Amino acid sequence: MKRAKTTFAVIAVLFVLSGCIWKYSARPGTIPPHIKSVAVGETENNTAEFNLGQEFTAMLTDKMQTENLLPLSDPASTHSVISTSIKNISDAVYSYDETEIVKEYRLSMQMDFSWYDEVNDKEIMSKVLSDYEIYYSDQYNSTLAPVDQVTREEALERLLDKMAENVTVELTSQW
Repeated sequence: MKRAKTTFAVIAVLFVLSGCIWKYSARPGTIPPHIKSVAVGETENNTAEFNLGQEFTAMLTDKMQTENLLPLSDPASTHSVISTSIKNISDAVYSYDETEIVKEYRLSMQMDFSWYDEVNDKEIMSKVLSDYEIYYSDQYNSTLAPVDQVTREEALERLLDKMAENVTVELTSQW
């Protein structure tokens, strides 16, 4: 009877361990072992905002270098490519003051993001990302101290940084 319990315990432990190994080594979000580098493709800009694609590409490249997720490589010789496309950017009234004059605007952005495996010629990940930032109307900014003011340009820079952060989070959330 004691031998049967020991055998059962050994089998149970092996079963649990094999389940853990399978779960963590074969999950679909892990980085394929052959991917050793990544290139950041030029962001496609489908908006009327001048240079938005180039600004986002530079910001994402800087974020990738800072985070040191994978070595950055030339698109011609890389194992994988990150592609982004800014679909739209919009401004909408966010709040009014007590006299019903616009106080804040919401600057929103939506972007397509994908990570492509160049070695096996297949998509690893694809998402639609969106986020926003708030900025103040010119009239409300004029009532604030310069350090408290938030212009559209500042909100746009923060939003691009936030979107670059969102891309890196998406990359690492599946690992």
